Amino acid sequence: MSNLQRLVEQKAAELSPSEERLARHLLEHPELWGFESTSELAKRLGIHRSTIVRFAKRLGFGGFPALQRKVRSAYLKIYDTSSLTLTHSDIPRDTLIHAVYERELRNLQQTYNSLDLKTLEATARSLAAANRVVVFGRRFSYPIALSIGMALWSMRDGVRLAPEPGGTAVQALFDLGPDDYALVISLRRHSPEVQRVLKYLTQVGVPHTLLTDTSPSNNLPSQARLIRAHVGSASILESYTALSSISHVLLVLVGHLLPGGTERLAKVEQAWRVFNEL
Repeated sequence: MSNLQRLVEQKAAELSPSEERLARHLLEHPELWGFESTSELAKRLGIHRSTIVRFAKRLGFGGFPALQRKVRSAYLKIYDTSSLTLTHSDIPRDTLIHAVYERELRNLQQTYNSLDLKTLEATARSLAAANRVVVFGRRFSYPIALSIGMALWSMRDGVRLAPEPGGTAVQALFDLGPDDYALVISLRRHSPEVQRVLKYLTQVGVPHTLLTDTSPSNNLPSQARLIRAHVGSASILESYTALSSISHVLLVLVGHLLPGGTERLAKVEQAWRVFNEL
């Protein structure tokens, strides 16, 4: 909070007595100024919300939202948001929730700022045009693979999830060829099974994309296209927000590229409605 305090001190000579009271309240309660609306603050302080807006401008901000972003950023720097989990019992619950929210926003921003659009579009074209598609995921990557696989199944024929429950990767991969496509989802240090899958796909000439995080990849044994999402957490409670968002974008692109893809989705939705009414 030192930067914020210096800012207030620099503007101290320009502040009216009522603005000085607001400045003291701001420095004493940044958790309120960082997250409450002007209406909530005004009600709490017994003043009109326009007074708060004028105060923000007096400090050199374009308006209250800009001041609030500054306060929120300064306040959350007290905590290491890269590893926040619910086990941090010493952190106020509201602060924890807002800190996680800020981390999620940062993950999305960093992911989209560095997103390889050409690779994303090339992968979407391949998923739309391939003879057969296999979506592979293990452990924590499996739910994402399952979600992508089910969505692709709703759009087109010839979609497999690997490994299927009780099955092996070989059962889904053994008959693939150059006209097929594989999407592999794997995070952090890739397991031996994932590395074997990537080696196999390369060896038999099956084109594929690896959807992974932005941490340095270890021993990637393939010529896979790479799509990276920012996870932004060092704990077991990793954030999949950006990864899910990129998956959604990929599926939207596939839907636009597939001939009749929209019509098939409509038929699937209609089938679900009829089935649920039985």
